[in-house]
Formats: sequence, structure tokens, C-alpha cells
Amino acid sequence: MRKERILAVIMSVLLALSMISATVFAAEIPALDGKLKIQGTAAEGRTLSAEFKEVKPEGVTEDDVAYLWERKTVEDEETEKAGEKPELKELGKDKTYTVTQDDIGSKIVLTVTGKEENGYTGSLKVVSDTVIDAQTAAADTAEQQAAQETENEQSQNTDASADTEETTQTGVSEDTDTTYQEDSTQAGTENIEGIPAATTDEEKQQSESAGSESVDGIPEATEDGTYGQTNDAADTADSQKNNDTGKTETPTADASIVIGDGNSEVVDFGTVISGQEDSIQAQYVTVTNTGNTTLNFTDISPEHFMVQDISDPMEQNSSQQLWIVPRAGIAAGEYDDTITYTSEEGVEVSFEAKMTVEAAKDDAQNGNGQDDQKTDTGNTSDPTADDQNKGDETPADSTTDPSNDANTSDGGNNGNTTTEVTLAVDDTVAESGLTFKSTESQQITVKNNSAQAVTVAASSTGAAPAVTIDPSEQKIPAGESATFTVTPAENLATDTPYPDNILFADKNNSDNKIIVPVNVTIPAPAVSNVTRDPKDGPDFGTLVDGYTELPAPQTITLTNEGNADAVLSDAVSSTGAAQGQYFDITWQAQTVKSGAKATFTIQPKINLTANATPYTETFTITDTTNGKSIPITATVTVNSPDPSLDVSGQLIDFAAAKKGYSEIAPQQFTVTNNGNVTVTLEQPALTNFTVSVDPAQLTLAPGATAVYTVQPKTGLDVGAYSEDLKISSSLNKSITVNLQVVKGNAVLTKIQQPAAVTGLANGTKKDAASLKLPSTVVVETTEGSMKAAVSWNVKETSYKQSSTDAQKFTVSGTVTLPSGVDNDNKISLATSVEVSVNAYSAKVASAENNKITGIDVNGVYTTQTKISFTAVGAGMDNNSPKKGDTRYVPQSWTVINTNVWNAAPYTASFGLAQSGDYTLKVAFAQQQYDGSSWKATGTTDTRQVSFSIAKAKVTAPGTNLTPAANRKSSVKTGDNTPILPFVCILIIAAGAIGGVVFYKKKNKK
Repeated sequence: MRKERILAVIMSVLLALSMISATVFAAEIPALDGKLKIQGTAAEGRTLSAEFKEVKPEGVTEDDVAYLWERKTVEDEETEKAGEKPELKELGKDKTYTVTQDDIGSKIVLTVTGKEENGYTGSLKVVSDTVIDAQTAAADTAEQQAAQETENEQSQNTDASADTEETTQTGVSEDTDTTYQEDSTQAGTENIEGIPAATTDEEKQQSESAGSESVDGIPEATEDGTYGQTNDAADTADSQKNNDTGKTETPTADASIVIGDGNSEVVDFGTVISGQEDSIQAQYVTVTNTGNTTLNFTDISPEHFMVQDISDPMEQNSSQQLWIVPRAGIAAGEYDDTITYTSEEGVEVSFEAKMTVEAAKDDAQNGNGQDDQKTDTGNTSDPTADDQNKGDETPADSTTDPSNDANTSDGGNNGNTTTEVTLAVDDTVAESGLTFKSTESQQITVKNNSAQAVTVAASSTGAAPAVTIDPSEQKIPAGESATFTVTPAENLATDTPYPDNILFADKNNSDNKIIVPVNVTIPAPAVSNVTRDPKDGPDFGTLVDGYTELPAPQTITLTNEGNADAVLSDAVSSTGAAQGQYFDITWQAQTVKSGAKATFTIQPKINLTANATPYTETFTITDTTNGKSIPITATVTVNSPDPSLDVSGQLIDFAAAKKGYSEIAPQQFTVTNNGNVTVTLEQPALTNFTVSVDPAQLTLAPGATAVYTVQPKTGLDVGAYSEDLKISSSLNKSITVNLQVVKGNAVLTKIQQPAAVTGLANGTKKDAASLKLPSTVVVETTEGSMKAAVSWNVKETSYKQSSTDAQKFTVSGTVTLPSGVDNDNKISLATSVEVSVNAYSAKVASAENNKITGIDVNGVYTTQTKISFTAVGAGMDNNSPKKGDTRYVPQSWTVINTNVWNAAPYTASFGLAQSGDYTLKVAFAQQQYDGSSWKATGTTDTRQVSFSIAKAKVTAPGTNLTPAANRKSSVKTGDNTPILPFVCILIIAAGAIGGVVFYKKKNKK
């Protein structure tokens, strides 16, 4: 038993060890902390970078984070103060950012985010000072330098006085003290053997002034997954702002130039050793078009320097970085040139370039191999020393005869000889170099002008070559030429200039060489982008079952707004029909070139019958070059026949007339076809009345109106006349016409009160006919009751047609007695009638009618697709709102981040660089009209469209724009603990347990 217990304890320990989770030892991925700074001055033309000295954890480098440079304008700061989040302008995602003219007056925001694959998470943000222009920055730098020099002089003077006093007191020699002072000054201001110069507190303060403290934690993500966002509302506002002055801007041509990062006033190459020009690093100047018109610069060719020409027109506010290098083969001496770029518009921009060319060591020795007396012998105050040295020179020392073999460089001690450069290229290539604007190769022809064959090696001088040369070397016979093929290097970022130099050198004579400058800028891949006009529809409205005439076909125009041809497929119907089930479409597969248009038509078929729901069919045309779908959804409604007539009134009542009347004024009424089919009206005919109507109006189309005129015939005898005028027997429509003819004079005894008019719709027009006021009233006479005409004073009533409230008012009128009726009793002829108008029934928009157009539900797009959509709020087409009406206004949209609309148009565009499934969500806010303006109610509604992004066939270079928070990847714990030992322990423990079980079972037997 004792052995079994010991064995059980051992197995338990082993099992416990094996079950310890590796996560116990897992190291948590550190988050970025500490203080991030921007290195550099926030000024036009200066280059900014991130400083990680105070960023934690220690050891974070520029390769461990992702960069995001943004611009924060004054308007953005005001938005922040108002408690809202501004949408900053993205400037780039490189490690550095060069400040442009557009940044002046704004601040630069840098956000760095730790790369999970490098073992870091979290983000830090820093905001620069307000960007100033290049001139102000240069002035500030000069002022600071002058102040520093003054401070240094004062410090030196103070130190010198102190040293003098100390020397006098201690007896230390003046020479010893002066030497110490020089060493001290040198160590503090220059780089000695790789030790960087000390910086003053003022310089340190200046370098730190570009940025403020960072914000700990992860900031709100910007639209990392989008590109080319457009804010149409903002563009419209800017355009309107520019046009508010009402003046035409006068074209102004102007430009500026900045040297390097803006901290230098001169392009200074220092000392250049003759024959080693290819080892000199190119320097750069930046020319900016500061006017409001395009500039066209001419080519230039300075005498002592090679420069890059401005070959393309420069648009307004555009900039171009240009390289400059010393020209090979320049004689020894000091050169200080002013180089000027001149445009065809008369604009000139200049900069100063300096260098000192020194002869190579072999050239500085005389024929016997000893240094020439011209060699500097140290500091001397004797002004005649140079003249004495000059006297030692002979013209023969500086003259080389190319035909004399003794003067050629053979590795001996003939120091007076120079090597003639016998390699040459085309003059244009030598002056301007090669410019690449695509990945296509170019060729350079190198000629050997010597009398013997040479082997020429071709190579790029850049640390990261921008081009490759094929072949890398070849032998060129005397007097002949050879061609080298130059190709841009792979994996170069698009739309980024890469300057480089190509060195062609004689392998047996390093001094026989020629340098060709190269500038490579690879444009982004061409992509097609087909849009349709109109964006929605077509909608053919409503047809009636049995229609024989088709509605006019509608035209769709497809425009390729991209920079590559679009190969468009046939139109595929959503119903599966080859040619369309409900509509005819004229589209055929074709290629639409960049900038071109293609048109086709759609029309309903002839045999569609009445249906409870509209006929809808979507035709999908696919751009096979990028995978984008172009949907065209056609709609038509077919209803059953529904004839309907509306007669303006049911009674035409003429006032009573005395026998022997001459003529009674006619009255009119209208008949309107409110149905959806044409109705044929009956020919009017009455016995005691004449009726007239335009015969053409008897065939009444939907929506049309016929006007009837009715008048009593003359000579009617005493009596009451009433007839029904039939308008349409099939629809049982008629109107009654009445007239009373009295025998002789009668005396008025009473005027009856008209019946009240009720149930009128809100907004009824303010006139007697619309308010349905009677044209006659009943009067009582000594000869009986009869009808008298009445005129109504509608204008003076309290009725307000625009009011949405229920209204009840009185209309007063005046009675006109029929002929033969006397008013001997002096009864008032005034009368009145009560009228009631119902309250307005507000138009309540339904959230179900909120929609998103321009993007397909479950549509598939690519990483090269620019997706545009429009948010349509229910009730937004209510252009004449009344109190109580509601509508839904698009408020914001979200794919990865939320973007806010402040005004119409409610459209947006975006793109996604990461494939996957996404959802576009649009939030709508309900508003109610209060009689003067729309007010938010606090009610919101959200509509969404799901779609997918697939990887494009041609993928433009660039980084993954999808935020890390939205990517799906395996969890990284940071634990590097090997798990193999634990697996072994687990196996041993399991085996031991199995052995014990087996042993116990065996003993039981």
C-alpha cells in the first residue's frame, strides 16, 4: 500500500504540472504610453517626424507603429469647442510628413498606433503648433540664430574675462588657457568624430515646439477603411462661399521655392572631390505654384550643376520636389551660382547653389610624386604666401595631352596627368536624365569615344535603388555604342517620387564615368468607374389593364469616370429571363473607354395585366474589369380599369322669374374624370333648358374636365320646371336643373335661413363655389314660396385657408328678389349661412419609407471600387409643409466609423481596402413642422444595407486601411513559453495513471 500511495502522489504532481495553463506565463501585450512628440518645425516646406524618446515601453521604434497625419483647421477646433467631433482631413500615413501651403493656419495631428504583429497595442496622439509660412519660419530661424550668436558672444566674452582674471591670480599661462577654451567651444558646437553637437536649451525648445503632449489610450478611429471620401455638402458650401463676393477673380501668376526642409537658405554641397561627383547625395528644392493660374516652366541647364526640370504644367496650389547635383567634370575652384526657373507666364523662382571643387590627390601632386607647394601649410598671416606658392606652378603641370600615352592614368606616379572621360550619352539624357511615369522600361545608349574597347559597369547609386539596369555590364568596342535597359524597381509606392542616379563607369578606369539622373514616379493603377444617369429608376408610373399605347422608353446613360477602359457585360435580369420578363432593354455588352458614355433604353412590355403589386425587374450590368455591379431597376404599376366622374354640384337652381321674362342668365357646372380610363359622356338634351358643351369634351380622358352651360328657354308659362340632365348613364351621373315662373306680382313675407355647410376639407379655397354656398335661397311671398338669387360676401369672413385648425364661421349674403316680387313690408334682404371646415390631417411620414439608394443589398464590390450612395428620408419631398407634418432627415452613416451630415445633399462615397462582409447603416432623425420651421422630435430610425468586399484583380499598393479593431485574427498573448515539456509531462502522467489502473485490475483477479 505504501508504494501505491507514493506512486499516486507522484502521478498527482505530474498531472497538476501538466494542467497548468500556459496563459499563466503569458505576457500581456504592452500598450503605448508616455509622451509622443513631433520632431521638426510646423512650417511650410518643413518635414515632420515622430519622436519616441519619451514613449513607453522603451524600445519602441518607428517601424513598430502605424502612422496617421491629419489637418485640424480653425473650424475643426470650433467644432470641438461646441462639443462635437470634427472630421479631420487625412494627409498621409508615411513615417514623415512635409508641411504644405494648404496647412498654413491649421495644426497637424499625428496619431501612432502600435502594430500587433510587432507586439504593441494602443495609440498616442500629438498636435502641433499652428503652421506658419516658409518666410515667417525662415525669419524666426534667422532671429533665433542671431540671438544665439549674441548669447554665445556674450558668454565667450564673460568666460574670457573670467579666464583672464583667473590667469592673473593663479599664474597659468595665457596660451594654455586659450587652447582649452578652443577645445571647449569646438566640442559644444561641432560634430567631433561622430559625437553629435550639443544643443542649447533654446534649440531644444524650438525642436519640441512642433508638438504638444499625446493623449493616452486609443483615440476614436477615423475612416481608416475609406478613401476618396467626398463631402458634397462641404464642397457646395465652399463653392458658395467663394461666389458670395460676386466678383471674378483676376488670374495671378506667382510661385515660391523652398530649399530642403526650409531650414537652409543655400543649397551647399560643401567640398566636392573632382571625379567623385557620383558619391555626392542629391539635394532638393520644392517649387510651389502660389498663384491662381497654371504655370508652364521652361527647361534649364545650369553650367556647374545638374537640376531636374519642371516638365509638366503646375496647377494652382500644387508643389513639385526637384533634385540638384554637382555636374561631373567641373574644374577645381569655388562655385556660387544662382539657378532660376522661369515660366512662360513670366514667373521666376531662384535659389543659390554653392560648392568647392578640389582636385583629386593625384592631381595635386607634381611630376616627382611630391606634394606641390600650393598645399596649405597652416594658418599664416603673411598675405604674400599665396603669391610665393603661385610662383612654383608651371603651365605644364596643369596641361594634359590626351594623345600622349605618358599622360594617361596607369597607376604610376605621374600625378600631373588627368583622365579624359570617353563615355557619353545623348545630350538630352545627360542634361535632364530619365523620367519614369510608368513601370515600362527605357533604354540608354552609351557610346565609347575612346580608341580602345572598354568594359562598362552600370549601377544605381541610391541606397535603395529606384531602378534596375540590364545588363549590369557590357563591353563596348572603340567608337561604338551599347544599349542598357533601365526598369523601375519593384514594389515602389505609387504617386511617390523616387530620385536616383545611374553610374556608367569603365571597370578598368574608375575616372572614366558618366552619371545619369533618374526620377521615378509610378502612378496608381488605372481603374474604371462607371456611373449611371439617372441614379434611380426608371419608374414608368401607372398603366391600366388593356392598355394599347406604351409609355415612352426611358434612356439610361452609363459614363466611365475612371482612367481605365470598362468592359461591361450583358444585362442579366433578376427574373432569370434572357431578354427581360416585364421590360424590354436595348443594352448590349460593350467596352466603354475612359471618359466615354454609353446609352440604352428600357420600356415595359405590351401584355402586362393588372396586378396587386407593381412590376419590378432589376437588370444587372457588371464591369468585369473591377467586378462592380451596375443595377438598373425598372418599375411599372398596372391597375384594373376604374372609371370615376365628379360633378361640381348636384343642383342648378335658377331664381324665380315673372311670366313674360325676357332672358335669364346662364349657369355653368363641370364634370371631371377622376378615374383611370377614358369615359364617353352623353349628348346633353333638356326640354325647357338649353345645354351646351364642347363636343370634344364628351370623350373625357383621365384627369380631364368638361364644362357645361345651362340656360332656361324663354316663353315658359307659369309653373315650376325641374329636369334631370344625364351625364353618363353607365356611371349613373346626372344633375338637376330647376326654374319657377310666377304669374304676377307678389309681396315678400319671409326669407328662409339656408342650411349650414359642414364637413369641408381643410385648405378649401376661399370662394363661394369651393365652400359649397347655395346660389339661391327660398323666399316666402303672398303667392307662395319661390327661390331668389343670393350673392355671398366670402372675402369678409374670418376663414383662413392656410390654417390647419378646424374652423367654423358665418358667411353673410344679400338676396336679390325675383321679378314680380315686391318688398312692401320692408323685410331685410340680408341672409347668412354657417360653414364648418375640418382640421388638417397631418402628413405623417412612415419610417418604413426611409431608404438607401445607389448600393445593392448583398452586393459584391472590390477593394478598387468607389461606392457611392444616397440616403432618402421619408417625407423629404414635402415642399409645402403644414403644421403637424413629419419627415425623416438623414443624420449620419456608418460602415466602420460614423460620419455626420449637416445639410443636403445626403450622399457619400467610400472605399474599403480590406475584403470581407460589411454593413452600411444610415440613421434618420424625425422632424415635425411647427408652422414656421422643422423641429426635431427625438425619434430616430436606422436603415441598413449589407454588402461584401472582394479583393480586386489589380490591387493598388498601400497599407491595410481596415482598423485593427475590426480585423479577425488569432489572439496573441505575448507568451513565448515552450509547451513541449508540458505535453511530455501530460503523456507521462496519463501513462502512469493507466499503469495503476491496469495493476489494480490485475491484483483483483
